Amino acid sequence: MTRMNLSLRTELAKKLQEEAEREGKMISSITGEALQMYFDARKSGVDSNVVSKISSILNLMDSLRAVPVPSMLLDQILQIAIKNDTKASLEKWEEAGYAFAEVCQIYAPDLESLWNFAQLFKEFIPADRFETSFNEGETTILLVGAGFSLEASRCSLAGLSGLLRGYKYQIDDKHIEKGLVKVTCHQGKSRDN
Repeated sequence: MTRMNLSLRTELAKKLQEEAEREGKMISSITGEALQMYFDARKSGVDSNVVSKISSILNLMDSLRAVPVPSMLLDQILQIAIKNDTKASLEKWEEAGYAFAEVCQIYAPDLESLWNFAQLFKEFIPADRFETSFNEGETTILLVGAGFSLEASRCSLAGLSGLLRGYKYQIDDKHIEKGLVKVTCHQGKSRDN
């Protein structure tokens, strides 16, 4: 282990000390964890200027996930929404996917960068398995465990469709089952053009 001296702004040093006390950790341990996260982000292609913005987004995502809605209940809500108004429900999911793509493009300008970025934060992706393959202009995306019902899978597909549209991809083939969504797509002109 190497010993180093670091100079920190007073307010940052105070936050570090408070966090160490709250977590019951050594300052050096927290500093090492923070530096490792920074280097992991840089390795994935994230510019150092956006690391704090990523932290803000992750805090927001964490807050949104913290809502105490059991996944089975959420799945039942999706089933009711689809049953009551399929078209409007799926349109809302697609709009949300498109809006999410607009935010993601700040940090990941293309789909491959987004995939690399997503690998850093797998625990925030509400799916048991999330795989993407890029092969000669064709991209395949597989989501497993993003809901339990066919209705939840339809919502996941609609959200993914919006995300892909935001990245200017067109879906060539799609397959959904309970808890499974698979799409094959290619980059092309957006339907907005």
